[in-house]
Amino acid sequence: MDTSLSPPEFCSSCNIRILNNEAYCQNCGFPLLASEKEQNDFLLNRDIAQIDLEGYNLKIERVRNWFYYLAGLFIVIGIIVLLTNKDNEDILALVIPQFILAILFLILGSYSMKKPLACIVSGLSLYIIVQILNAIQNPILIAKGFIFKIIIIGVLIRGIKSAIEIEKIRKEHPSI
Repeated sequence: MDTSLSPPEFCSSCNIRILNNEAYCQNCGFPLLASEKEQNDFLLNRDIAQIDLEGYNLKIERVRNWFYYLAGLFIVIGIIVLLTNKDNEDILALVIPQFILAILFLILGSYSMKKPLACIVSGLSLYIIVQILNAIQNPILIAKGFIFKIIIIGVLIRGIKSAIEIEKIRKEHPSI
């Protein structure tokens, strides 16, 4: 690094005004006094991180859609339970949990783009707890829709991995 160079007036990476004689941009971390090769390497790494971030965000969007599908599924289950058990005096105890789960998954879906890791971990935990409680109530339910349940868990786990990668990229490249 050649320290005899004076920093530019504006960052070449993010176009923010450089106020002090900084070696790095305070906004994006661009090496202002580095060699041209080091500056190009910084830009290349940032561009690669941006592409990776877009891919991970697509995976988070898929998880978000699954949260909405699950919400819809719990609404449908609640309606089916309501229609098939009209004469049951404990009908509210059967239906209300389904609608509460639907609302929770709607909330997780709508908030998952802002705080993906927290929402997806919460959603996975909630889904697993529901499956465990259903299995305790009726062990046959473990086998019903087993492949679908595994797919949901797999999607949520991949979403967690993507959310972790997004956090890493944002720490390494705060300007993107």
